[in-house]
Amino acid sequence: MSTARDISRQSSTQTATLTGGQTAVTVTGGFSGSSLEVYLNGVRIVQGQDYSLNGTSGITLTQSASADDIVEFAIRNTSNSGFSAADTGQIVDSAVTFSKLSNAANDNNVQKRTIKAWVSFDAAGTKFQDFNVSSVTYHGVGNYAVHFATTLEDDDYCCVCTADVRNSITNTMACIYRKNMSDETEARIIVSRYNNNLTDIDGDIGVIVVR
Repeated sequence: MSTARDISRQSSTQTATLTGGQTAVTVTGGFSGSSLEVYLNGVRIVQGQDYSLNGTSGITLTQSASADDIVEFAIRNTSNSGFSAADTGQIVDSAVTFSKLSNAANDNNVQKRTIKAWVSFDAAGTKFQDFNVSSVTYHGVGNYAVHFATTLEDDDYCCVCTADVRNSITNTMACIYRKNMSDETEARIIVSRYNNNLTDIDGDIGVIVVR
């Protein structure tokens, strides 16, 4: 029944001193069922074995309390903010998703540190792997449009692209993101030689978008 006690990443705690024979204990302000841990006299007890939930307002102990027993509730932050580190067992719904990352208007904004889209494709515009890219359109020699599956917030994003040139083409190449031809729905990519002539390549192209 006992487990190591670690409430360092909880958002709040509450304690209650029980009377002899007491079984029902209320959590002030309620809780989310997936966010509650319960300790009896410093030892964590197990839901379904040592207690049951009373909706989202409190618990009922399986065995009656002795006088002066102390119940402590550790209530996790259900928005997932404030963790210095966490494994998926400590995250609501056991999943780390983009929407749960911080979108603060300061340096703590984690969403801005993630890649918004990426794709690898061949010279004909055929995709190999991608994230948030619905399709790649071939607009002729060395000219591609990368279409985002989910539209970005605006066109103020950074785009990095690479061209994988293999043996049959030895001239120096450039893979260029054309911001003036792009918007929040697509990024335009140009592959050219350094003499500004658009060119086909015999390798693959990679694109990464950060916002």
